[in-house]
Amino acid sequence: MVFSLSACINEGIGTVTLTHFINNSGHDIEFQVFFQGEFQKSTIITNNDQWERDIAIDRGDGNTPFLPPPFDVDSIQIIYYEKASIWHTTDVNSPVSKSLMLETSYEGGKVRDGLYEFAYTFTPEDFEEALEFGDWVLWNLAGLFSYGRLNLQGFNLKK
Repeated sequence: MVFSLSACINEGIGTVTLTHFINNSGHDIEFQVFFQGEFQKSTIITNNDQWERDIAIDRGDGNTPFLPPPFDVDSIQIIYYEKASIWHTTDVNSPVSKSLMLETSYEGGKVRDGLYEFAYTFTPEDFEEALEFGDWVLWNLAGLFSYGRLNLQGFNLKK
């Protein structure tokens, strides 16, 4: 797929940015994206597989990438099937050590004029982090994110 996309690029006319999400976590994951608290879409990435997202910018000098993350969203929830889930945001107070929402969490860069390639790899350590912070809840009040543990002790949730 990289070859077919890069073959379409005329030097100096635009830029294609490929972003790979590689799942080496040991678990199947679901990738759910949200904007302003509203679910947008989800993608499932099975263990030892990857998902690729490409963005083409049809103007420019071929040296202007669409830097990661390749989403117009404000939060991403990663669900490790039947085990744990964790929220990724740009919040500096997040318990996530390498958030999908931060450019610094991706590896890669310029391949050649007109083509940039980045990768984010889910690791067993990411899964362990989700287990540790999986009971944290993402609160979004007036567009501000905050993390905290939800303590339901003493509440009767049965109707």
